[in-house]
Amino acid sequence: MYLSSINMKFMKTIKYLTMLLLALASNSSIAQVEMHGSQYIIDKTYLNPAFTGTEASFSGNLHFQMNGMTQGSSANDYTFSAAGAIQIKNSKAALGFNLVKNAFGNDNYTMGYGNFVYHLPISENVSLSSGASLGVQQFNINLINLVAIQENDPALRNNVYSSNFEARLGLQTTINKKYYLGISFDNMLSFYSKKDDFFNQVPPTFRKINMYIMGGADIPYDSGLLFQPSILFINNFGGITSVDINAVATFDKRIGVGLGLRQDIEDFQSVAIGNDGKTYKQSIIRTLLRYHTPVGKNNNWVRIAYGFNFNPNAGVGLSRNSHEISLALSVFK
Repeated sequence: MYLSSINMKFMKTIKYLTMLLLALASNSSIAQVEMHGSQYIIDKTYLNPAFTGTEASFSGNLHFQMNGMTQGSSANDYTFSAAGAIQIKNSKAALGFNLVKNAFGNDNYTMGYGNFVYHLPISENVSLSSGASLGVQQFNINLINLVAIQENDPALRNNVYSSNFEARLGLQTTINKKYYLGISFDNMLSFYSKKDDFFNQVPPTFRKINMYIMGGADIPYDSGLLFQPSILFINNFGGITSVDINAVATFDKRIGVGLGLRQDIEDFQSVAIGNDGKTYKQSIIRTLLRYHTPVGKNNNWVRIAYGFNFNPNAGVGLSRNSHEISLALSVFK
């Protein structure tokens, strides 16, 4: 009788949590492919270079996201991401890289970074890491495939193209090898871009500094359960602000399930040419299933994950979901 009562309370809690997530996702929007999606749940270096080399002697990650095959989606809508990190032997430093390629319709975005990180032990239980990245951003709009008012429109002879050097900075601290908190900034060289040049009128995500604050924990239990809650705050000083809340539970160190929400908390103005000033909001629910298996000695492991993202109230004729697949490898000394 007592166990039955506990089960009923647990089911009610899950029911209320699900209703809350659905309510928060009630804005009219689409779960389209994202430049910064859920990659950071698998590899935090996609958002903060200071996490490079904090989890293993060598680590690598591949991630792919695509729109669901529904009306309004396109086979050209995808995001491909890759990351790698290696600790420098007999040193407190680490090196790494990040590559993100995003295509959405006729728009293409590419970002590539090289990371350098220094890990400083503050005490027996506290460490501080500082990281810096230098790389390149590219933004391209293919005008050839667009419908023109005039067939001989000279704009169709060229693409809208922008290429700039880019820098990132990040800090992160780890406490008791369990709790972490980090802050990072990208687009640090955006001050030097030509904002009056038509070919540099790219979205604010690339023209303004973005701030990322990330915190979370890896909480193990005697039963073999590993609980990993996390929160991410993104502030784009060009206008958009959002919050991610995630939780992943791993059972018997192998099978993990997760649930997350991304919610915009501030409207933003689109900078698309010819835009009428309409504002947009977006909220996405994420689900995650992953499998973790040991490989060889020294607790090396490989992790395969699948994610499904959706917005139940997307507009009619728009893509309502996206799929994500990732592969991660960690090698220890």
